[in-house]
Amino acid sequence: MTPPTPWNNGHIESFNNRLRKECLNRNHWNTLLEARVVIGDFKADHNHRHRHSALGYRTPAEYAAVCRCTHTPMACSIN
Repeated sequence: MTPPTPWNNGHIESFNNRLRKECLNRNHWNTLLEARVVIGDFKADHNHRHRHSALGYRTPAEYAAVCRCTHTPMACSIN
């Protein structure tokens, strides 16, 4: 089995790059609790308030509000 390469999963690599640039490289933590809080805040912001290009530059909440798919939200084709 060959090791994974960055181009095998562009979504993960894109998120990892964003996490590094916008969170990890900008903060210095003195405790593990402090790191968990800051990273948790970044995660909440990214998942709920950040506008995603894959969602037509809408937040996940805005996208979900207009998505009419009932069985597989990932298959929703909102334009």
